[in-house]
Amino acid sequence: MNSSRRLGLVALVSLATVALGGVAPVGASTGVSIDVGAIAITEVLKSGEEYKLPTFGVRNPGTEPTSYSIVVTYMADQTAMRPPAEWFTFSPGSLSLGGGESKPVSARITVAPGAEPGEYLALIGPRIDGQGTGAQVGAGAAAKLTFTVEPSSWLEGVLRQIWRFIVANPWAVALALLIVALVVLRFVKRRFSFNVARKA
Repeated sequence: MNSSRRLGLVALVSLATVALGGVAPVGASTGVSIDVGAIAITEVLKSGEEYKLPTFGVRNPGTEPTSYSIVVTYMADQTAMRPPAEWFTFSPGSLSLGGGESKPVSARITVAPGAEPGEYLALIGPRIDGQGTGAQVGAGAAAKLTFTVEPSSWLEGVLRQIWRFIVANPWAVALALLIVALVVLRFVKRRFSFNVARKA
């Protein structure tokens, strides 16, 4: 595996907070916040390479000690491709924070060999543990990460574009094949003549 590379990126810093369990003037509360709202990687990534993402801070804005896991999720209506969670490494991957405490989390991404080139989008950030099996990070508690993966080679890029066209337009491909078949048949008829005679 190649060593991590520095990325050209734009990081939008904001304090995104989700309060779970309610925040009342009196009483215990739990919550989570992240200090980076969006990470836009301006460098085109290559398959098989490892890259270091910017470190982000996780904070417990509540009053109760809370445990968190760093997870990868996606937007329900996104059109960009979804990078698998296996591409990401977080250190630490889980942490516990007292009320008002914060801790930095470093992140790396390794683009798998042969990865589909194109635009990717994912949400990375902390999820509060113990909130049920279906609990997921919402957009307000995660950094929106966007990046582009380039083809491994020029030929691969061309072949993938052709394949996408075939998948998106099967009727056009069938029509093109039919036209080619008719042209070939016409050429063969002009080029060769066939005589069939009965044997005496």
